[in-house]
Amino acid sequence: MRKKILLAVLSILAFTGTRAFAINDSVPLFSTLRMEVRADFEYHHLMTYSSVLPLTHNDNTYGFVGRYFNIHVGGNFTKDLSYYFRQRIVANPGSTNFFDNTDFLYLNYQITPRWSVRVGKEALAVGGFEYDAPPIDVLFWSYYWDNFYCFQLAAGVKYQTLDGKNAIIAQVGNSPYLHYGSPFKNSLLSYNLFWSGNFGCFHTLYSFNMFQRDKKGHFMNYIALGNQFQFKKWDFYVDFIHRTTSIKQIMKDFGIIAKINYHVTPNLNLFVKGAYEQNLDMDEYNNYLETQEIWDCLALPGQRYTYGGLGIEYRPKRCPDIRIHGFVADFVTRNLQNEIHDLAGNVYQADHNITANVGITWNIDILRYINKKVK
Repeated sequence: MRKKILLAVLSILAFTGTRAFAINDSVPLFSTLRMEVRADFEYHHLMTYSSVLPLTHNDNTYGFVGRYFNIHVGGNFTKDLSYYFRQRIVANPGSTNFFDNTDFLYLNYQITPRWSVRVGKEALAVGGFEYDAPPIDVLFWSYYWDNFYCFQLAAGVKYQTLDGKNAIIAQVGNSPYLHYGSPFKNSLLSYNLFWSGNFGCFHTLYSFNMFQRDKKGHFMNYIALGNQFQFKKWDFYVDFIHRTTSIKQIMKDFGIIAKINYHVTPNLNLFVKGAYEQNLDMDEYNNYLETQEIWDCLALPGQRYTYGGLGIEYRPKRCPDIRIHGFVADFVTRNLQNEIHDLAGNVYQADHNITANVGITWNIDILRYINKKVK
């Protein structure tokens, strides 16, 4: 009896998704309806290492972690007007509200084959391939990526060549300095210019961005140069990210992220990933010690971050909607406040976070499942 009721409900959903809500040229209201879930088992070995002192801290933590539970809904109201919605479900609500965890909720209007406009909540138009990847697919990440409040209310216009190989986006949105829960009255904006290019085996995701950081007219200037090379069995990208709040900060606040993928088979990928980041602007560092004011919201002043790791991704041939992954990585943080100097000035202290992770991701295409059941 329950099975008959379930099939009846699925049939109704399939009918409404493809016929009852169809408007103008029989465009279905739902062209995307899916969920994705990821859960990991993670082990951390935390330690503080000094070149002259014995080990000062050593700790081990481990356990199961439910990282993502996302709902995707998308479709068209008309032939030219589409929408997209992605919601992250949080297990412990309270620190953030429902809309804080809405990554995408926008309308897109295709004015001509070349021009379109988009309004709503979405990712700020920022370059780089680590940034561009869906968060559920970024298995371990750079420090700046982990601190970027990129999903903001914004409006933008896009120009795309007819062959789809080049696109330019001009966008105005809220600033990433508006953290979750921040009141809109702060009125901080970002101005973003983005270019994506496809030149065969070479792809680009470049951007120039200005993020307003306070009401005094101060900005963080941000340049991201994402470069990707794709070949038959392997690909790699290198992202260069540079941030400045003043001329003095040139080449003092930047990051380099790189990743190499080797596709052994269409279902098996081996990868290596690493990064180096720093914010060594002494003016910001001294001001931070005095006032605790943050000029760069993506990297604390006086710190260096490095990490490197290798991993594996596998999708069973009989069930490609499931992905099994694993990786081992070492994250190292050096803080000028924790430096230990001798007469030579070359002694250091570093915090290590060695992480081992295995996990599973399940992509559930609800529309495809419904269509199979109905047939």
